[in-house]
Amino acid sequence: RDSAPEVGPPLPSFLLSPSPPTVLPRVSSQSTASRNPRARAPEHALPAFTRHNMCKRGHTAAIIGAGSVGSTIASFLIYEGAFTEVLIIDIDRERCEGEVMDLSDAQFLTDTNVRVGTYEEAAECAIVIITAGAKQRKGETREALLLRNVKILTSISKSLKKVSEHTIVLLVANPVDILAQLFQQISGIPKERVVGSGTFLDSMRLRTALSKRFKVAATHVHAYVVGMHGDLQIPLWNVSTISGVPIIKYGDFRKGELKEIAERIRTKAYKIINAKGSTYYGIGACVAKIGRGILQNRHKIFQLSSWHEKYGCYLSWPTLVGKEGVIKLIPLDLTKEEESVVAKAAECVKEGVKSSGILQIKETTECKQ
Repeated sequence: RDSAPEVGPPLPSFLLSPSPPTVLPRVSSQSTASRNPRARAPEHALPAFTRHNMCKRGHTAAIIGAGSVGSTIASFLIYEGAFTEVLIIDIDRERCEGEVMDLSDAQFLTDTNVRVGTYEEAAECAIVIITAGAKQRKGETREALLLRNVKILTSISKSLKKVSEHTIVLLVANPVDILAQLFQQISGIPKERVVGSGTFLDSMRLRTALSKRFKVAATHVHAYVVGMHGDLQIPLWNVSTISGVPIIKYGDFRKGELKEIAERIRTKAYKIINAKGSTYYGIGACVAKIGRGILQNRHKIFQLSSWHEKYGCYLSWPTLVGKEGVIKLIPLDLTKEEESVVAKAAECVKEGVKSSGILQIKETTECKQ
């Protein structure tokens, strides 16, 4: 016989009544940006005046010189993505267009736009990076090379005309300490807004060498090279540390090892040039880091070619910089040996500026801030 179906206890009311639809909270673009500081609205979504300001100055870098150094710097700027746009300017238009076409194949990484720019546009950028400079010819004197570079810098300054009051100029061409001072004097731009790449690359080479020596990450090594980028540079061992511990106390150095490390750092560029003709990866990475620090107003300290009141010239020195340029030079207590090398570097810079004929050239040019 068929049995009647079993009847269990009644189901709970929340299972019988239909549930109201779940409404998810709307996430505003503002909250998204707050969670992700790197997130930014697409340019077309910004107000017209904001787009105008971005294009004119806010997030654009201009590179003058499309050679191996300039194009490598552009590639690092694209990879980092700190700038909305990178402009490249060169007297060789065809070469410039070729570099831009090649670099544009990498801009998908960060959506940083790269294109051929003009001097008028460069004068409104957040930062202008000058890599253009004459290379020394066989048998050419240092004075003759400097004079040719002064003519190049004068031409660039005249082409830039009046730059924005917020634009920072970063010299990369060598001899960078001398050329930074020359450009500042030629252009008349305030000293705090004209700097050179200085011994920042040398300092990074020193940090890398010490990190390998002690098998610690380079980010934990703090070491400065000051003076003049080139032969008249010196590491400041007395202020070099690993996680706050003085480098000399951190580990045992054999006799003469510090001098050997300093010599390797000083001559590394010569070895690279002898092997492949030029250096550009290291300086490209350094300039990108400097540019990002300035643009984002991070108040970072870089070893830049900056005006030093005590010595009355530009020198490579630990410099605190922000979006308005140089904030201050870091005070340092030098040993007698360090003071001697820095003093010689200062005299070399002054002599280089003097021998370039800057005063005579400046009288015949009309360069404005």
